[in-house]
Amino acid sequence: MSDEDAISAVTDTLRRLVAVGVESVGGAQVITKPPNEMASGGQDRLVNLFLFRTDVDGALRNEDRLDLVAGEIGDQPLPLVLHYLLTPFVRDGNDVVAHQLLGAAIRILHQYPVLDPAELDGSAVPSNVAHQLDRIRITWQPLSEKDIYSLWSAFQAPYRMSVAYEVRPVLIDSTRAPRTPVPVLKRGRQDEGPVARGDVESPFPELLEAVPENGQTVARSGEQVVLRAANAVAQSVEVRLSHPLVAEPVTIPIPPQDVTANEVRFALAGAPDAFPAGLWSVALALTDVLTVDGVEQPVTTVTNEVPLLIAPRITVVEPAVSPDTDGTVVLRVTLGYTPAALPGQPVLMLLDGRAAAPDVTDPPQPPDSPRFTFRHTAPGRHLIRIRVAGVDSVLIDRSGDRPEFDPTQSIIVEEP
Repeated sequence: MSDEDAISAVTDTLRRLVAVGVESVGGAQVITKPPNEMASGGQDRLVNLFLFRTDVDGALRNEDRLDLVAGEIGDQPLPLVLHYLLTPFVRDGNDVVAHQLLGAAIRILHQYPVLDPAELDGSAVPSNVAHQLDRIRITWQPLSEKDIYSLWSAFQAPYRMSVAYEVRPVLIDSTRAPRTPVPVLKRGRQDEGPVARGDVESPFPELLEAVPENGQTVARSGEQVVLRAANAVAQSVEVRLSHPLVAEPVTIPIPPQDVTANEVRFALAGAPDAFPAGLWSVALALTDVLTVDGVEQPVTTVTNEVPLLIAPRITVVEPAVSPDTDGTVVLRVTLGYTPAALPGQPVLMLLDGRAAAPDVTDPPQPPDSPRFTFRHTAPGRHLIRIRVAGVDSVLIDRSGDRPEFDPTQSIIVEEP
């Protein structure tokens, strides 16, 4: 595991490696100072190794530690890329000697492109970077004219011939120990292991759709609903209906005769206001009694949810017709319906294709019997619907061979 001293250990190892390379140029030393401070010492011949930038290796950023045992979970190491600037310096300005220093340094780095673990272990800076499993490689890094200008402008020093290298990866590991799970003794009941299936169907219970009776698109209180399902058989089955404006789900126990593997039937039974109009979600709760470690206990599986639209039902129609000032007919209709809209649910009445919001009256009309006004209404029969939370009352009768408009969902307007 590499510690936080890995950067300084790598820098010291590179310094010693370059020092070996420039031994042939007599009196040369290798230092690690900012380029603007190279001339501050008393040495006449120098090679300066300066770490000018540090990056994170994106290719290794999310890689797990190589020393993790199968099944262990640990923090990923931080993979660093170190960028070094290598600059020769001769105090008397003899560029020929400077070029000799540069050539010797380049040659040794070309001969040894990978830092040897033994060299890293012998660094003057104690670090365990030598024991990291990834090898640390030295690679030439080209610098464009713009990069050179930016670097030496930042150093605020006269430009000198330099080359750049990148060293990667230098891993700094987390000090937190990996988390090791307890070994698994059994792979299932009686150690049978996983079960392979020869088909693509899911073995788990699943709901496909909710179908109201007579092929309607909506259901009403008291009507039957069929749930298309897969693998829905269990010792105990109940339907759970949820509405965003109802605090608790409505649960309906299902007798065994109404349950098959692919179909569940239930009725929206209960009080008239038990199922407010709107969009509901339906799920199945399947309960079986299983023996776990020799103890019987109930285990409940809840399926996915499917949508079910529940519509209001018109119960009372009280029309009133009067002439308008322009000679046309004004129709005022008081509609009784159930269940009453919940607070926040919009209500509209539709007369054929026209829609009207409830009248504002003083005193206010009861929520389940609002009054609506339609002006310029032509005499004759008109189809009516009430819409609560975007769901219309049932207008079409589909119980026969052919769908037809329900005659009870209409109103006759006569001449006043």
